[in-house]
Amino acid sequence: MRVFLSIDIRDDALLARISRIQSRLDSKAAKLKLVEKNNIHFTLRFFGDTPVSRIDEMRKALGVLQFSPFTIQVEGIGAFPNPRRPNVIWIGVSQNAQEMTDLKEKIDTELANLGYPLEKGFKAHATIARVRAVNDREGIVKSLESLVRESAGTMTVSSFQMTKSTLTSPGPIYETLWEIPEKR
Repeated sequence: MRVFLSIDIRDDALLARISRIQSRLDSKAAKLKLVEKNNIHFTLRFFGDTPVSRIDEMRKALGVLQFSPFTIQVEGIGAFPNPRRPNVIWIGVSQNAQEMTDLKEKIDTELANLGYPLEKGFKAHATIARVRAVNDREGIVKSLESLVRESAGTMTVSSFQMTKSTLTSPGPIYETLWEIPEKR
């Protein structure tokens, strides 16, 4: 089963604002595949194909995790690996990004006890588009630069999810398998 850990964006108004930002990306400068509004999320860790028994082990291990809810500012458009050579366009976190990083580190510590390696270089972000081809490099750079301070709003992080991803030709279908709520 193809799975990942995520923080889902469930606020319809926030998702609508992210969609408006997506519509402002220069689709003439680059051929873009926009992420569907209901598929936008913050990925904490991608596992790929994983046996159900391992997914159950992760649920038990992560169920003991303690964290308090926190509010993030969803803001700032960027690209991986960089704006001049974009493969992925994302919206970031400007307020309390360290809280999200701390949660990610707690998750990784628990997963290390199950034999998963620690991950380095986490950057809190939600993918909003994939770049299929760049037609006008300067145009896409300008488009991204014009949105670098664009804010979609705030959201409270009070849980994270294990999500199943089924790949289909129109795009992935996501299904929440389980959720770990905040615990203090």
